[in-house]
Amino acid sequence: MIKYIAFDLVGVLVKEKDIELTEIEDKIERLFGPNISDEEFIIKAKEYVDKDQIIDITNNIINKLYEVKNNNLFKDLKNNYSDINIIIATNHVSFVRNYIKNNFDGVKDIIISAEINKIKPNKDFYQYILDKYNIEPSELLFIDDNQQNIDGAASLNINTIKVDKNTNITKAISSKIDKGSIF
Repeated sequence: MIKYIAFDLVGVLVKEKDIELTEIEDKIERLFGPNISDEEFIIKAKEYVDKDQIIDITNNIINKLYEVKNNNLFKDLKNNYSDINIIIATNHVSFVRNYIKNNFDGVKDIIISAEINKIKPNKDFYQYILDKYNIEPSELLFIDDNQQNIDGAASLNINTIKVDKNTNITKAISSKIDKGSIF
């Protein structure tokens, strides 16, 4: 019985627009991935810009680079599965939190690697989710576009969906959930 669906952000919920970044923006954007903390990100970013510019540049990159793939995804899921809790679980810097809050309604929680000091595909990232909500692996559906992250979740017996460019996420979720067993 699935109680929670955990979505990765980049590659699953948002795509990166085909835009030109400045050389500095490109270097900073490459640091967004698996950071164990914002402090680690800032230390790396200080190689390219002054510390007092990092947050503004980071927020600017996030807002101009990311584009929501399906604005109705969570609404549709809630219409079909009202008891399912939706979370976003991403390897990212915490500065992405405002973007998520401004672009996604119906999210129960946002789990960001830099805030919990754990990164996918390490098992402790997924265990954090299980422990936080006091759920069994069979009660979580984890959706990601990275095979290593899928393998990490699957190693704990968590239900998974690997997303690629042709995946219809709504259909893939429906095929994983037995409507009679979610209550």
